[in-house]
Amino acid sequence: MDEAEQYPWTRRPEESPIAYEAFRIYMNGGHTRSLAMVAEALGGNRRSGINKWSAAHDWVARTAAYDSYLTTAAVDGMADQVSQVRNKHLDVASKLLDHLMESMAGWAPGEDPSIRWTTAFSAAAKVQQVALSLKDTTTKTDAEIIDKILDAVARRAEG
Repeated sequence: MDEAEQYPWTRRPEESPIAYEAFRIYMNGGHTRSLAMVAEALGGNRRSGINKWSAAHDWVARTAAYDSYLTTAAVDGMADQVSQVRNKHLDVASKLLDHLMESMAGWAPGEDPSIRWTTAFSAAAKVQQVALSLKDTTTKTDAEIIDKILDAVARRAEG
């Protein structure tokens, strides 16, 4: 596949530099793009040439391909960011749950750590819920609890 097929908004070999300049004005016109806008941008006296260039070089289809390319790139970028955030949240939740399991092993018989454990487990579960549902539902209180737990995990790892 050559570049013209893969990226139809690039200059075609048979397209003159001025025709391509006119196409780029049209393509970058966004929601206001029109042949009249291109004619005005080029001085207004080339209306018939612009109509011919548009038809000969398939401006509408090339511009649609360009718009689709930009949309796809934007969506791919957002999906990548969401995936990175999700993976970080799941990693934090996993570390919290691992720490809880290690702590449980050290609890003395008869010790009732249920409040600490429940709070920590709820925080970890909330992080997982946010990561898996891709919603930002963490409240300020949840964030504070998560921060405290992470601090405790870090202190335990250091010493």
